[in-house]
Amino acid sequence: MIRFGRLLLLAAFALSATAPMAVADFDKLLEPVQGGGRRTAPPSGSAPGVAPLASSQATAGSAPAQAQAPLLLTEGELLAAIERDLPKRYFIQGELRVSLVRPWVALQLQSPDFFAECVQLPPSGLASNMPVIVRGVSGGKIVAEWPLQLKVQVWQDAWVAPQRFERGQVLSRGMLTVQKMDILREPNPLITEEQDISGFELAQAVQQGRPITRRDLVERTLIKKGQFVDAIANEGALSMRMRAVAVEGGPAGAVIRVRNLDTRKEFFAQVINENQVQVRF
Repeated sequence: MIRFGRLLLLAAFALSATAPMAVADFDKLLEPVQGGGRRTAPPSGSAPGVAPLASSQATAGSAPAQAQAPLLLTEGELLAAIERDLPKRYFIQGELRVSLVRPWVALQLQSPDFFAECVQLPPSGLASNMPVIVRGVSGGKIVAEWPLQLKVQVWQDAWVAPQRFERGQVLSRGMLTVQKMDILREPNPLITEEQDISGFELAQAVQQGRPITRRDLVERTLIKKGQFVDAIANEGALSMRMRAVAVEGGPAGAVIRVRNLDTRKEFFAQVINENQVQVRF
């Protein structure tokens, strides 16, 4: 059948063609089209050989400019500004931490430069819980004044008793441990690490784990009541020494009453060390 069809085509072209054509040319006409499918017409308006642009690709200059994010005053930024201002109002030694009693709602600002001023503070001074009025300033203009309730902490390294100490115990640095404490939570001032505790003793017992406060300490008593001492009296080039008994005790430098053992006469003398007093006329 294929051979018969080819003969018919040859006869038809022989009758109508004006120029001779080789049989091989007819063979090409019978070859199948590459791809085996129907040819797809190019999109209207597109040049041959140019791929159409993807529909998702934006035309140059058609995308709108990205909007700038608003400037917000967050709770953290407000607290940081307050922490920078409070040391201008109080003498603060240690690590200052401030938080709000009530949550803060972020506030939009017109300028990125912001600072806070504590314009009203409690007359009682810095405390762990204190009401304040804070003024916010941004771009050289006052944004607002906010009444706030602050929780304040000041952390310092303080001396802590690692065991129970009894009244009269003479303390030294090697007997104590250092622990970071919030000094505003203690009703009495704490003895911090940089303070020298030599020459002091406990005025009362201190429980294990408790910080050492100023109320706990008194100057170490060098001369105790009823103790025998050497009383030294100087008058110009003349120096005299006598035995006496302490009528009252006292630390170094304290002026106490002593009694002469021979004459039974009492007089005042200054404590020099654990065994001597200096008579004052």
